Amino acid sequence: MKTFMFNLSIRLLLLTSLNWVMTTFDPVRLPVALPITGGVLEVEVMERSAVVIPPLDIFVATVKNGQPGQRVGVYVPNVLALRLGQQPPHNPAYVTQTRGYATQFGLAARYGATGLLAHNYLSGALFSNLTPGQEVDIIYGDGALRRYTISTLHHFQALRPTNPYSNFLDLDHSLPQLSNAEVFRQIYSGGDRVVFQTCIQAEGNPSWGRLFVIAMPMG
Repeated sequence: MKTFMFNLSIRLLLLTSLNWVMTTFDPVRLPVALPITGGVLEVEVMERSAVVIPPLDIFVATVKNGQPGQRVGVYVPNVLALRLGQQPPHNPAYVTQTRGYATQFGLAARYGATGLLAHNYLSGALFSNLTPGQEVDIIYGDGALRRYTISTLHHFQALRPTNPYSNFLDLDHSLPQLSNAEVFRQIYSGGDRVVFQTCIQAEGNPSWGRLFVIAMPMG
């Protein structure tokens, strides 16, 4: 009986310790690397100029790969049709430099959100054309679709533009300075949603601020 009670006490201690670790070191409570999606001014190769958006069914047929659980594309009628890539393991600040792609933000996926990252001199240039009410289709590897509607846009100034751990000023509201963890929590931790993220160019700095466009599930 004593051995049983001892083992039970050890298990309860381990469970309590595990809960403390998960709570204390939750990335939302700690500094979070929000990827830099600005570019170098000398390489302004903007995609706005000659964007050809195929019909949805043709784009789906192009990007599907037979993997039902994998997000492979995002489509907004008359605005963008992008393939999706993944961040390499242990590189949460990675953003692809391949034209026609967005990168899925791995840390956001842990909180139920589909974060889509793109540089503002590549596919991210298209994100400023997104407006509330537009429909967004996330395409899966088996050709299935999940539809969202754009609800809100958020604009922030980065106080250290090229630092992924920068604090921010909320340009849409008169709020005090926000940490990067607070911005992450506000944008990404609300469950199922699609978030387009890119940098805002201003004052001669291509990484001056951050644009987040949030789309919520339909129905």
